[in-house]
Amino acid sequence: MTINRFVASSLLIIAACLATIAQTERAPQRIVFARAATVARATGYLRGNRDSAWFVLRASAGQHMRVNINARDATHGTVISPTGQQETQPGGVVFDDDLSETGDYKIGVSESPMANAWRGNFTVVVEILPRGQSTPESSNLARYVGKYPNELFRGVPSVKTRLRQLLGTNYKAFTDRMQVETPIEKDGDTIVMRGCMAHSCTIEEAILVIDLNDGTPYVALKFDSKFRPVFAADRSRIPDSLRRAMRQE
Repeated sequence: MTINRFVASSLLIIAACLATIAQTERAPQRIVFARAATVARATGYLRGNRDSAWFVLRASAGQHMRVNINARDATHGTVISPTGQQETQPGGVVFDDDLSETGDYKIGVSESPMANAWRGNFTVVVEILPRGQSTPESSNLARYVGKYPNELFRGVPSVKTRLRQLLGTNYKAFTDRMQVETPIEKDGDTIVMRGCMAHSCTIEEAILVIDLNDGTPYVALKFDSKFRPVFAADRSRIPDSLRRAMRQE
Protein backbone atom coordinates (compact mmCIF):
# COMPACT_ATOMS: atom_id res chain seq x y z
CA MET A 1 0.00 0.00 0.00
CA THR A 2 2.82 2.38 0.93
CA ILE A 3 4.66 1.55 -2.30
CA ASN A 4 1.52 2.11 -4.35
CA ARG A 5 0.93 5.50 -2.73
CA PHE A 6 4.57 6.43 -3.36
CA VAL A 7 4.33 5.45 -7.04
CA ALA A 8 1.06 7.33 -7.44
CA SER A 9 2.50 10.44 -5.80
CA SER A 10 5.59 10.25 -8.00
CA LEU A 11 3.50 10.00 -11.15
CA LEU A 12 1.45 13.02 -10.12
CA ILE A 13 4.61 15.05 -9.48
CA ILE A 14 6.09 14.05 -12.86
CA ALA A 15 2.84 14.91 -14.66
CA ALA A 16 2.71 18.29 -12.96
CA CYS A 17 6.31 19.02 -13.93
CA LEU A 18 5.69 18.05 -17.56
CA ALA A 19 2.59 20.24 -17.69
CA THR A 20 4.56 23.16 -16.28
CA ILE A 21 7.36 22.67 -18.82
CA ALA A 22 4.89 22.44 -21.72
CA GLN A 23 3.08 25.55 -20.57
CA THR A 24 6.40 27.41 -20.30
CA GLU A 25 7.37 26.36 -23.84
CA ARG A 26 4.07 27.60 -25.23
CA ALA A 27 4.15 30.91 -23.36
CA PRO A 28 5.18 33.79 -25.64
CA GLN A 29 8.34 35.72 -24.82
CA ARG A 30 7.57 39.31 -23.83
CA ILE A 31 9.49 42.03 -25.67
CA VAL A 32 10.27 44.97 -23.41
CA PHE A 33 11.59 48.33 -24.61
CA ALA A 34 14.30 50.09 -22.63
CA ARG A 35 13.45 53.54 -21.32
CA ALA A 36 13.17 56.08 -24.18
CA ALA A 37 14.05 53.39 -26.75
CA THR A 38 12.06 53.02 -29.97
CA VAL A 39 13.67 49.74 -31.10
CA ALA A 40 13.75 46.39 -29.30
CA ARG A 41 15.12 43.00 -30.37
CA ALA A 42 14.35 39.43 -29.42
CA THR A 43 15.93 36.18 -30.57
CA GLY A 44 14.57 32.70 -31.05
CA TYR A 45 15.36 29.30 -32.53
CA LEU A 46 13.36 27.23 -35.02
CA ARG A 47 13.69 23.43 -35.10
CA GLY A 48 11.92 22.63 -38.36
CA ASN A 49 8.99 23.58 -40.54
CA ARG A 50 6.45 22.54 -37.87
CA ASP A 51 8.05 24.67 -35.18
CA SER A 52 7.10 28.24 -34.29
CA ALA A 53 8.04 30.87 -31.75
CA TRP A 54 5.82 33.56 -30.27
CA PHE A 55 6.48 36.96 -28.75
CA VAL A 56 4.22 39.56 -27.17
CA LEU A 57 4.55 43.28 -26.62
CA ARG A 58 2.30 46.09 -25.49
CA ALA A 59 1.55 49.02 -27.79
CA SER A 60 -1.00 51.81 -28.05
CA ALA A 61 -3.41 52.97 -30.72
CA GLY A 62 -1.90 55.73 -32.84
CA GLN A 63 1.65 54.45 -32.56
CA HIS A 64 3.47 53.20 -35.66
CA MET A 65 4.89 49.67 -35.46
CA ARG A 66 7.37 48.02 -37.80
CA VAL A 67 8.27 44.34 -37.37
CA ASN A 68 11.26 42.84 -39.20
CA ILE A 69 12.35 39.18 -39.04
CA ASN A 70 15.99 38.41 -39.80
CA ALA A 71 16.97 34.77 -40.41
CA ARG A 72 19.39 32.80 -42.56
CA ASP A 73 16.54 31.12 -44.44
CA ALA A 74 12.90 31.66 -45.39
CA THR A 75 10.41 32.48 -42.63
CA HIS A 76 6.80 33.55 -42.17
CA GLY A 77 5.72 36.20 -39.69
CA THR A 78 2.31 36.74 -38.11
CA VAL A 79 1.12 39.77 -36.15
CA ILE A 80 -2.09 39.46 -34.13
CA SER A 81 -3.78 42.52 -32.65
CA PRO A 82 -5.39 42.60 -29.17
CA THR A 83 -8.80 41.85 -30.73
CA GLY A 84 -7.50 39.02 -32.91
CA GLN A 85 -7.00 40.78 -36.26
CA GLN A 86 -4.23 38.87 -38.03
CA GLU A 87 -1.65 39.82 -40.66
CA THR A 88 0.74 37.21 -42.13
CA GLN A 89 3.63 37.93 -44.47
CA PRO A 90 6.81 36.23 -45.71
CA GLY A 91 9.84 36.96 -43.54
CA GLY A 92 11.56 40.31 -43.68
CA VAL A 93 9.31 43.27 -42.94
CA VAL A 94 6.05 41.57 -41.94
CA PHE A 95 4.26 44.61 -40.52
CA ASP A 96 4.67 48.36 -41.04
CA ASP A 97 1.62 50.43 -40.18
CA ASP A 98 -0.15 52.66 -37.66
CA LEU A 99 -1.86 50.77 -34.84
CA SER A 100 -5.60 51.10 -34.27
CA GLU A 101 -5.79 49.19 -30.97
CA THR A 102 -4.24 49.38 -27.51
CA GLY A 103 -3.08 46.22 -25.76
CA ASP A 104 -0.86 43.18 -26.26
CA TYR A 105 0.22 42.38 -29.83
CA LYS A 106 1.45 38.85 -30.56
CA ILE A 107 4.21 38.15 -33.08
CA GLY A 108 4.66 34.62 -34.42
CA VAL A 109 7.65 33.33 -36.39
CA SER A 110 7.74 30.06 -38.32
CA GLU A 111 9.59 28.58 -41.26
CA SER A 112 8.17 29.17 -44.71
CA PRO A 113 6.16 26.14 -45.88
CA MET A 114 7.24 26.96 -49.44
CA ALA A 115 10.97 26.52 -48.70
CA ASN A 116 13.25 23.73 -47.51
CA ALA A 117 13.17 22.90 -43.81
CA TRP A 118 16.01 24.31 -41.73
CA ARG A 119 17.09 24.81 -38.13
CA GLY A 120 18.62 27.97 -36.77
CA ASN A 121 18.43 31.26 -34.95
CA PHE A 122 16.42 34.30 -35.95
CA THR A 123 16.01 37.84 -34.66
CA VAL A 124 12.83 39.88 -34.40
CA VAL A 125 13.38 43.64 -34.59
CA VAL A 126 10.44 45.79 -33.50
CA GLU A 127 10.33 49.56 -33.93
CA ILE A 128 7.52 51.56 -32.33
CA LEU A 129 7.25 55.28 -33.00
CA PRO A 130 4.93 57.85 -31.42
CA ARG A 131 1.88 59.11 -33.25
CA GLY A 132 2.81 61.16 -36.33
CA GLN A 133 6.46 60.04 -36.37
CA SER A 134 6.21 57.13 -38.78
CA THR A 135 8.53 57.08 -41.75
CA PRO A 136 6.66 58.51 -44.77
CA GLU A 137 6.13 55.75 -47.30
CA SER A 138 3.84 57.23 -49.93
CA SER A 139 6.70 59.10 -51.58
CA ASN A 140 8.62 55.82 -51.86
CA LEU A 141 5.83 54.02 -53.72
CA ALA A 142 6.80 55.65 -57.01
CA ARG A 143 9.96 53.56 -57.12
CA TYR A 144 7.79 50.50 -57.83
CA VAL A 145 6.65 51.91 -61.19
CA GLY A 146 7.50 49.31 -63.84
CA LYS A 147 7.55 46.51 -61.28
CA TYR A 148 4.77 44.08 -60.43
CA PRO A 149 2.23 44.63 -57.62
CA ASN A 150 3.41 41.60 -55.64
CA GLU A 151 6.82 43.29 -55.26
CA LEU A 152 5.15 46.36 -53.77
CA PHE A 153 3.04 44.24 -51.42
CA ARG A 154 6.17 42.49 -50.15
CA GLY A 155 8.17 45.69 -49.83
CA VAL A 156 5.42 47.77 -48.20
CA PRO A 157 3.26 45.40 -46.11
CA SER A 158 1.17 48.27 -44.75
CA VAL A 159 -0.49 48.58 -48.18
CA LYS A 160 -2.08 45.16 -47.68
CA THR A 161 -3.14 46.15 -44.18
CA ARG A 162 -4.91 49.23 -45.54
CA LEU A 163 -6.54 47.16 -48.27
CA ARG A 164 -7.92 44.73 -45.69
CA GLN A 165 -9.39 47.66 -43.77
CA LEU A 166 -10.87 49.19 -46.92
CA LEU A 167 -12.23 46.02 -48.54
CA GLY A 168 -13.28 43.97 -45.53
CA THR A 169 -14.82 40.70 -46.73
CA ASN A 170 -14.07 41.69 -50.35
CA TYR A 171 -10.32 41.42 -49.75
CA LYS A 172 -10.26 37.82 -51.01
CA ALA A 173 -12.11 38.87 -54.16
CA PHE A 174 -9.34 41.42 -54.71
CA THR A 175 -6.49 38.93 -54.25
CA ASP A 176 -8.27 36.39 -56.48
CA ARG A 177 -8.31 39.04 -59.21
CA MET A 178 -4.59 39.80 -58.85
CA GLN A 179 -3.44 36.33 -59.90
CA VAL A 180 -2.26 37.70 -63.25
CA GLU A 181 -0.57 41.09 -62.84
CA THR A 182 0.59 43.85 -65.14
CA PRO A 183 3.47 46.23 -64.34
CA ILE A 184 2.65 49.23 -62.16
CA GLU A 185 2.09 52.50 -64.04
CA LYS A 186 2.23 56.12 -62.91
CA ASP A 187 -0.65 58.44 -63.78
CA GLY A 188 -0.26 61.96 -62.41
CA ASP A 189 0.07 61.83 -58.63
CA THR A 190 -1.06 58.20 -58.46
CA ILE A 191 0.22 54.74 -59.28
CA VAL A 192 -2.08 52.25 -61.00
CA MET A 193 -2.05 48.47 -60.59
CA ARG A 194 -4.13 46.03 -62.60
CA GLY A 195 -4.73 42.32 -62.34
CA CYS A 196 -7.16 39.61 -63.29
CA MET A 197 -8.19 36.11 -62.32
CA ALA A 198 -6.29 33.39 -64.16
CA HIS A 199 -8.13 32.37 -67.36
CA SER A 200 -10.74 35.11 -66.76
CA CYS A 201 -9.03 38.32 -67.82
CA THR A 202 -11.47 41.04 -69.02
CA ILE A 203 -14.18 39.23 -66.99
CA GLU A 204 -12.85 39.14 -63.41
CA GLU A 205 -10.47 42.06 -62.84
CA ALA A 206 -9.10 44.32 -60.11
CA ILE A 207 -7.68 47.84 -60.29
CA LEU A 208 -5.79 49.41 -57.40
CA VAL A 209 -4.87 53.09 -57.44
CA ILE A 210 -2.78 54.68 -54.68
CA ASP A 211 -2.48 58.43 -54.17
CA LEU A 212 1.23 59.27 -53.88
CA ASN A 213 0.48 62.33 -51.75
CA ASP A 214 -0.98 60.47 -48.78
CA GLY A 215 -0.91 56.75 -49.64
CA THR A 216 -4.71 56.46 -49.84
CA PRO A 217 -5.86 53.35 -51.79
CA TYR A 218 -8.84 53.14 -54.15
CA VAL A 219 -10.08 49.83 -55.56
CA ALA A 220 -12.37 48.80 -58.40
CA LEU A 221 -13.44 45.16 -58.77
CA LYS A 222 -14.99 43.65 -61.88
CA PHE A 223 -17.39 40.73 -61.45
CA ASP A 224 -18.72 38.94 -64.53
CA SER A 225 -17.49 41.74 -66.84
CA LYS A 226 -19.07 44.54 -64.77
CA PHE A 227 -17.37 46.86 -62.30
CA ARG A 228 -18.89 47.14 -58.84
CA PRO A 229 -18.99 50.55 -57.06
CA VAL A 230 -15.50 51.80 -56.22
CA PHE A 231 -14.11 51.06 -52.77
CA ALA A 232 -12.94 54.36 -51.28
CA ALA A 233 -12.79 55.90 -47.82
CA ASP A 234 -14.09 59.12 -49.41
CA ARG A 235 -16.05 58.49 -52.60
CA SER A 236 -16.06 62.20 -53.42
CA ARG A 237 -12.29 62.04 -54.03
CA ILE A 238 -12.02 59.13 -56.48
CA PRO A 239 -8.94 59.85 -58.66
CA ASP A 240 -9.40 60.48 -62.37
CA SER A 241 -6.68 57.90 -62.99
CA LEU A 242 -8.97 55.18 -61.59
CA ARG A 243 -11.86 56.31 -63.79
CA ARG A 244 -9.54 56.21 -66.81
CA ALA A 245 -8.28 52.75 -65.87
CA MET A 246 -11.85 51.49 -65.57
CA ARG A 247 -12.54 52.83 -69.07
CA GLN A 248 -9.19 51.36 -70.17
CA GLU A 249 -8.03 54.68 -71.59
